[in-house]
Amino acid sequence: MNKNVVIIIVLVALVVGLVMCVGRTPVEEPEVSQELVITETAVSHTIIVDDHFSLDGAVLFPFDSAALSDDGKAILDERIVKYRGKVQDMLDIDVVGYADSVGAEDYNQTLSVERAQAVADYIDAQTDIPHHKVKVRGKGESMAEGDTAEDRAVDRRVIINVTGTLVE
Repeated sequence: MNKNVVIIIVLVALVVGLVMCVGRTPVEEPEVSQELVITETAVSHTIIVDDHFSLDGAVLFPFDSAALSDDGKAILDERIVKYRGKVQDMLDIDVVGYADSVGAEDYNQTLSVERAQAVADYIDAQTDIPHHKVKVRGKGESMAEGDTAEDRAVDRRVIINVTGTLVE
């Protein structure tokens, strides 16, 4: 609490006590001394979070793989650094993986889930965000539009949506 607020509260309590004592017959009471100790407390800030970012699959994963690359880890570190060391239990994180259209549809669905899970596991290992707050989904090749190798690399992406409140 602010020091001024504490002082005002103490003064109001003293005035109320004096008003209650006016007109009473004095009674001899032992002398009591009280000491008021005021300490500053930490102030917290609550921040509303609505953060959405897409990570290019060409940087995160090699073709036909869910193994997170070192470059992908570095990019994730840049994105999640703001969540480290804060109270994060009010956040919800949705990690959605995608695949390109090369290969069987069911294989790509599984691969997109594995890619999202790799990113979620990395976020879990690097932050204090509770594991149950990170949801993983795979969209397979449902959003794939690439005809060239470069376009298909973009189709192998992961989108992360972070919503909720963050307490500093």
